[in-house]
Amino acid sequence: MKLLVLVAIVGGSGAGKTSVARKIAEHFADRANVLSMDDYYRDLPPGMTLKEFNFDDPKAFDFDYFIENTKKLKDGNTINIPVYNMVTCRREVGISTSFFPNDLVIMEGILVLHEPKLRELFDFSVYIDAPADERLIRRIERDTIERGRSIESILTQYRTFVAPSFRSFIEPQKYTCDIILPDGVSNITGMNIITNAIEKMLEINRQEEGK
Repeated sequence: MKLLVLVAIVGGSGAGKTSVARKIAEHFADRANVLSMDDYYRDLPPGMTLKEFNFDDPKAFDFDYFIENTKKLKDGNTINIPVYNMVTCRREVGISTSFFPNDLVIMEGILVLHEPKLRELFDFSVYIDAPADERLIRRIERDTIERGRSIESILTQYRTFVAPSFRSFIEPQKYTCDIILPDGVSNITGMNIITNAIEKMLEINRQEEGK
């Protein structure tokens, strides 16, 4: 069985999870793959609008499928991940992407460590700690440019769902993580600590596989 290091990157929407995951993957080059939990969103229920659906609630995700795939990856198996359309808020029917295990697999998302069953599968976990105003600004920039949404709709969603869900579901994960990283990729010292820790884990796996 292939030994791999499984790393979780969590934090609020707009905290910089994707940037941190990509930066770590860039450091380890072809030894690392990144998977986003966003692909495991459930379809927007029929008749429901974006204004009515809470995308930051655990119920918005297909946790059974996510846990199943994470276990398969942990065992060194290739998985098929769904393709979620952030504009239509639905999975692309009949389309999936093959995701291959690598020496290092990084999973990023707002609720990667929400389920206790998931926490025990990861070798290392990082919580990205970013100020609320910075997270909101990044969310506005992303959703207006990438998803064609109005600032008014983004602010309404933030007040109604995002902020309350952050306090209830996302922030508590901070206390289950191995390391808290303030300021994301701009925290050079913190990023170096993380990459050094992962490098040591990879080295241990190499030694185990060589026995």
